[in-house]
Amino acid sequence: MAATDEMCRVSIRTADHEADFTLPARVPIAELVPAVVDLIGVDDFAGRGAHLIRTSGEVLDTAATLAQCGIPDGELLILTSAVARPAPVATFDVSTAVVDTVARLTRPSWPTATRRAGRIVLSWAAAVLLGVLGGAMLDPNATRHAAIGAVATVVALTGAVAVRRDRTLAAALGVLAATFAGLTAALASPDHPGLPSFLLAMSASSAVSLVTWRLLDCAPLVFLPVAAVTMAAAAATVGAVAGWWPATAGGPLLATVSLATLAMSARLSVHSAGLSTAGLPGTDVELKTRTAHQRLTALIVTAAAAAALGAVVTAATAVRPVAATGFIAVVGSALLLRAYRRIDPYHVVILMVSSGIAATSLIGLCALTAPASMPWLCGTLLAVGIGAGWFGHARQGRLPSVVRRAIGVLDVAISAAIVPSAAAAAGVFTALPGVGQA
Repeated sequence: MAATDEMCRVSIRTADHEADFTLPARVPIAELVPAVVDLIGVDDFAGRGAHLIRTSGEVLDTAATLAQCGIPDGELLILTSAVARPAPVATFDVSTAVVDTVARLTRPSWPTATRRAGRIVLSWAAAVLLGVLGGAMLDPNATRHAAIGAVATVVALTGAVAVRRDRTLAAALGVLAATFAGLTAALASPDHPGLPSFLLAMSASSAVSLVTWRLLDCAPLVFLPVAAVTMAAAAATVGAVAGWWPATAGGPLLATVSLATLAMSARLSVHSAGLSTAGLPGTDVELKTRTAHQRLTALIVTAAAAAALGAVVTAATAVRPVAATGFIAVVGSALLLRAYRRIDPYHVVILMVSSGIAATSLIGLCALTAPASMPWLCGTLLAVGIGAGWFGHARQGRLPSVVRRAIGVLDVAISAAIVPSAAAAAGVFTALPGVGQA
């Protein structure tokens, strides 16, 4: 065996022996196996080739080294002469396979097809009604039909209660009822556009979300985040309506608090579920782990959605486009970096969707305030598309260490920039004497 300074500590087990070895990590396994057999001192491999396999059944390539196979310190390997052989290739007649496949095809029953068609029509009607009623918000002289919105809210809530056995449809109708409630509240205050209408809309949506959750007793991971996001938005807006802080501070405040909650979500879920208590029995550990994971999902959904809403409000109320643009970029980047650090697909999806919403508000703000930046925006969108494709592919493997270190440095820089950029977007620096007065 060639001498090397890089060693790997592994445990090797046979049928009736187990021993710990410190082996060179850069020497081919084919050179290591004979020495390992001699050191263990068993005769089970006389005249037969010995192989090292992992506990998962993966046979290590004898031409590769332990480092190339990715064997870490402390790995348990099995020394055996029985190597799994590939399964024989099954042969079949193509025409027979086609006939059998077509015969096994099933068509949905008429009740199922009718139910799906009804949901499609319901989605279409709801989207059109929301567009027609919400269009009046853009024109101050348009007639507002708050009564129709109230009727739509009652109809959606009644339908959710009527079909509560179908939890998916009931949850969708419940969210629709909360949306119509918010729109109705905004339409009911034509003399107070802007933040007062937004405050009323968020308050109504949160109230209806909580009522719907209690009536249906289902989908807490849907209604509770909706209620939490809308209540947080209302709380951030009430100060601006009351004159406690400028209107531009509501969005940055909401997004900053949401990102802080997102950073603490794991600790909050573990402590709130009681999983950090010492000496828990096995049954309690499993139960509390499930509870902690559910609460973690609810916190991530709530914080990510609230951060995205804060970015949208920041763009809508911006009077300093440069500062608002910088803050929204920081929020979107923070959400995207959080998505990279998660392994749960649901967490990754909600974080990436929220980051996309923040990016959309950033693009809209740039397009309105700086039309000359459209070529740069288009180029940025192309770069983001390429990066998203690379990101989706890269998550299947392990990124190079240089890229991981760069992502870590960027994460620290983005985290440090959240509070200063939020203060700049909210106009805190311009309120200080001698700062931002030029």
